[in-house]
Amino acid sequence: MSRYFMVLMICLAASAATARAAGQAQGQLMPLHSGQFDRLPPAIRTTLESAKRVCGDEYISVRNGFLRHLQGASGEEFTAVHFDRIGCTDRQKLCSPGGCLHRIFVNRAGSQREVWRGKAFEVDMSIVAGIFTIEVHCGDFDHGCCRRLAWNGSRFVQERTGKRPPE
Repeated sequence: MSRYFMVLMICLAASAATARAAGQAQGQLMPLHSGQFDRLPPAIRTTLESAKRVCGDEYISVRNGFLRHLQGASGEEFTAVHFDRIGCTDRQKLCSPGGCLHRIFVNRAGSQREVWRGKAFEVDMSIVAGIFTIEVHCGDFDHGCCRRLAWNGSRFVQERTGKRPPE
């Protein structure tokens, strides 16, 4: 009898752990704790505080992937803030039919500044032929209206990829 009880307890513990892991993997909103918030660069903290105020929320909640980082070829670090991964009571404050707000910051020698902002369904960062680029997706599955922007050392310059850039 005690063996069956032990097996049952192990199964219950394993299924609870699996449920927690599945919740994280599925992208459930989780509160951003003060220690996590305090470790973020000042520009990112200001951005998140602004989103919290605009949304009218009491605290900041995020999904995995709300921040994405990529090291540039010249040593600068780029950080993208994906507002579709940030909790908001009034979703229309951050998102519209044209996509959700995304902002990209560059950190160079400890100084961080915003270098791009726009509404899109997704913004992907990559390095193409040694050049930092972002690909802005204007539709969920319509890759024909994507646009690629290349970093020239101080700002992004548009390269067209696909049929038409987003308005």
